Amino acid sequence: MTCLEAQSNIMAFVDKKLDDDRTKDFVRHMKHCDNCAEELEIYYTLIVGMRQLDNNEELSHDFKKDLHDELTRIENRAKNAKRFKLSTFGIVFTAAVIGFFLFYSSVLNKVYTIEQNIIKAEQGDYYFYNHFSKYIDITTDDVIVRSKEMNKPIEKSFYQKIHSYNITHPVWTDISYEEE
Repeated sequence: MTCLEAQSNIMAFVDKKLDDDRTKDFVRHMKHCDNCAEELEIYYTLIVGMRQLDNNEELSHDFKKDLHDELTRIENRAKNAKRFKLSTFGIVFTAAVIGFFLFYSSVLNKVYTIEQNIIKAEQGDYYFYNHFSKYIDITTDDVIVRSKEMNKPIEKSFYQKIHSYNITHPVWTDISYEEE
């Protein structure tokens, strides 16, 4: 804001009719330009003093301090508004990034699941059968349960037990027959 613009906005500032963006620029200019700040102090003292007298209010003892407090209050309000905007932006941005990564992760998981299902469908039950057909028996029953059943000792009947005993323990007896 130039000095001419600042001086033309003094009355609007004193009447509190200056919009927020122009007020921030105005206060910033007044903090850095001594000539404009001196003119603002004169107008502020005259106008606020006249209003206090017209309204039968107690006259301020230090208009310069009142003006300085008003400028500081407006400057702090602008800083707080800027901090609020930045913190709100930061929170929204952080939430958006986290949301994006969660969405991206869920999409990746779904794509991975779909790819795995496609691979399984393509390889089918006979994927390794061409190479290992001698060694692999493709069945729908449980191979482990079947192998345990096959390795279970078979119960033999009494006659089978006697027969296997006789085979493993042969009795060689010499039976001689005399021919009569």
